[in-house]
Amino acid sequence: MQLLRIILPRGKGSKFMKILKNDGATAIGCFYGEGSAPSEILNALAIDKTKKEIVTALIEEESVKKIIEEISEKLAAVNSAVAFSTSLEGENKMEYVCLYVIVDRHQGQKAIHIAQDHGARGATVIHGRGSGEAVKSKLFLSMNIEPEKDLVIMLVKKDLAEKIRQEIYDQMDLASQGKGIIYSLPVNHVAGLVEQSDN
Repeated sequence: MQLLRIILPRGKGSKFMKILKNDGATAIGCFYGEGSAPSEILNALAIDKTKKEIVTALIEEESVKKIIEEISEKLAAVNSAVAFSTSLEGENKMEYVCLYVIVDRHQGQKAIHIAQDHGARGATVIHGRGSGEAVKSKLFLSMNIEPEKDLVIMLVKKDLAEKIRQEIYDQMDLASQGKGIIYSLPVNHVAGLVEQSDN
C-alpha cells in the first residue's frame, strides 16, 4: 500500500479525486494549503504564495505505476503541480525525500526560506491546529484555544535532504521544547517536479 499526494492549484482537486476513485484508490481526501516557490519577481510584488489543494489517497502497490503514469499526463496540463507517493510498508531506494516541518503558525515561511537557501525549490504549507502534552490549550472566555500550526511539505533530492533538515533544525531551534518538529519520509514515485540542484 502507498500513500499518494498530489499538490495542485486551488480548484483542480476534484478532477484528480474522480480519476483516483475510478482507478480504485481509497481513503481519498483533499486539504487546502499555500504553495511557495522561489521567484524574485513574485517576492518583490509580495504575491509569492499561491493557493493549493493537496489530494491524498491510498493506492495498492500493483496500481502505483499505472496511476502515476496517468496522473503524469494530466499534470503536464496543470501548471505548478506535483504528485508523489510513499510506501507504507518500508523504505525503498529513492531519489527524493519528503520533509515535513510542523511549527507555530507563520513560522512555516521561515522554514521554507532556509530550505530554499540550501537547494530546495518549492514547498506547500497547510494550516492547522494542534496541541500536545507539552503545550496546553489556553482558556479564554470559557473557550479552549488550540495553538495554530503550519505544516510545511517539501520534496527534496535525497542528497540535499540531510543538510536542509539540519539547517532548519538548527536555525529554528527545534531542539527547544515546543518549537516544532521535523521529520522525513522516503518517496517512491514522483511526477511533475521541477529539477533541483545543490547550491
